[in-house]
Amino acid sequence: MAAIAVGCLTAVGCGGSHEARRASAAADPKPLLPDRFVRQPGVKTTMDTNPANLASAVVTYNFGQLPMYIDGAAFRLLPHDLEQTSEPGRTLRTVYRLTVPRTRLVLDTAVTAAPVVSETRELARGYTISVSVDGRYVRDPNRFWVFYRNNGPQICRIYFPGDLGSLNMGANSIVFQPLPAGAHRLRVELRHQVSDSAPAARLLADYRLRVLPRGPNAAERALSPNEEGPKPATNRTPLTFRATGQVDAAPQTGP
Repeated sequence: MAAIAVGCLTAVGCGGSHEARRASAAADPKPLLPDRFVRQPGVKTTMDTNPANLASAVVTYNFGQLPMYIDGAAFRLLPHDLEQTSEPGRTLRTVYRLTVPRTRLVLDTAVTAAPVVSETRELARGYTISVSVDGRYVRDPNRFWVFYRNNGPQICRIYFPGDLGSLNMGANSIVFQPLPAGAHRLRVELRHQVSDSAPAARLLADYRLRVLPRGPNAAERALSPNEEGPKPATNRTPLTFRATGQVDAAPQTGP
């Protein structure tokens, strides 16, 4: 500790005001969302609620293979455009308008997939992620990346056949604690560096939320699948041809 203190004092003595200005300029001025609003990485979970399983549930929901509520409506899965494309140098904005009860919200900000986990992680490094709720920002969103295999030991909600079952996935997945009743704006900004030779693409997802002054009701709980029931039959229809009627209404998109 003494050596650290001496080093600090030396820095102050040799142009301390210049260093202080540099440190101040480097500090992130954005207001931070208190950690209590977000389930933190490393928290103890059950098999059903581990980070990879919830991340995969969002993916599965957005393929139309799970309802929007799971676990007795303890979680509401949020829409994510799995078909969105990144165009270097351009901005794509998607707006979702949702009315939800006071329950946990599961958001996948970015999803990657590849045959091997190293490639999945490399694809994830191409994203710079910013997430805010009502103008306050989630601290270090990179903490929320999870990597898993579709048929791996962490997963119990998805049933993809053949090669899809062994696909390695990466998801930047955040679980928000129930928000207060009223209007809220959840905003995700992705900067996607597709290649070193091209400018980054910018993807904005704007969730306009109306949170009801109540928890999930009987109708919402009834939408949740029976976790104790038999495993659903394997759906061998290619994902691109599967029905997506369970997913939220089509969002508004634009530059």
